[in-house]
Amino acid sequence: MSGAAQDNRVGADKLEFAPATRERFADFARLFPELGVDDPLPTLEDWLARLAPDTVFAVRDGAVVGYGYAQALGEDGYVRNVVTDPTQRGRGVGRALMLELRRRLAQSGCVRWQLNVKVDNAPALGLYHSLGLVGDFRTWVLRAPTASALALPASPRDASVRECGPELDAWLQAHFAIPPGLLARHRLKPDARVLVCERSGTHVGLAPFDPAFPGCFPFRLLDETCARAMLEPLLRLVPSGRPHLQLVLERDERAARLLLAAGVRLHFEIQHMHGPLA
Repeated sequence: MSGAAQDNRVGADKLEFAPATRERFADFARLFPELGVDDPLPTLEDWLARLAPDTVFAVRDGAVVGYGYAQALGEDGYVRNVVTDPTQRGRGVGRALMLELRRRLAQSGCVRWQLNVKVDNAPALGLYHSLGLVGDFRTWVLRAPTASALALPASPRDASVRECGPELDAWLQAHFAIPPGLLARHRLKPDARVLVCERSGTHVGLAPFDPAFPGCFPFRLLDETCARAMLEPLLRLVPSGRPHLQLVLERDERAARLLLAAGVRLHFEIQHMHGPLA
């Protein structure tokens, strides 16, 4: 999720951009909490393998003042993080990072870009609107507690959940309307799994589970009667000592409301935005 980006063009011309190297991990670790999402910090090796190749740092007078992280998935570019050092906000860092990410995504063959931003982050929303991005749908980030039972009705007896391999990734991405390549990237994470829920021969749920999160992005639930069947095996996968399972539901307010009524907590709500790269 992008965030902590405030826009003012003063001083942006003095910025330089640096690649994400092993030596920059400390800067990433310092700035990462500014996202305000309470996610665990990735390990150095995990960051180098998965995030660093798509990350760029903004440097002013030799000091790192922000970073941007964006993935190119086919013709779609996904801006995942845009973070500005709190002491540098209002000095054009967020805008400069967005423009640099746009340039890199275009070089990778993307024709569109998109991102998520907290609904109450007015400065970032203003910046993204000024770059031609428009809002289209909301996303709910939920947390299911591991220590208490959820008030969900029993699922139909013909509902079943299983883990599936990469041979189904392309079909699942099309069926559940998720970007090409997203599941392949997910499987690079240590101990990651992809679970699907089936009912009467139809795929009605998708849960790419990451134990480091711990949780699922994106979490798809096409048949709400299968909510219990989906959540119970996922909750069992949460590492010992972790208090919750995090679920990211896109476009699906109805399923989000169902889970909230059952005892799942709302962590935050985000706005999805998109636009052409040109």
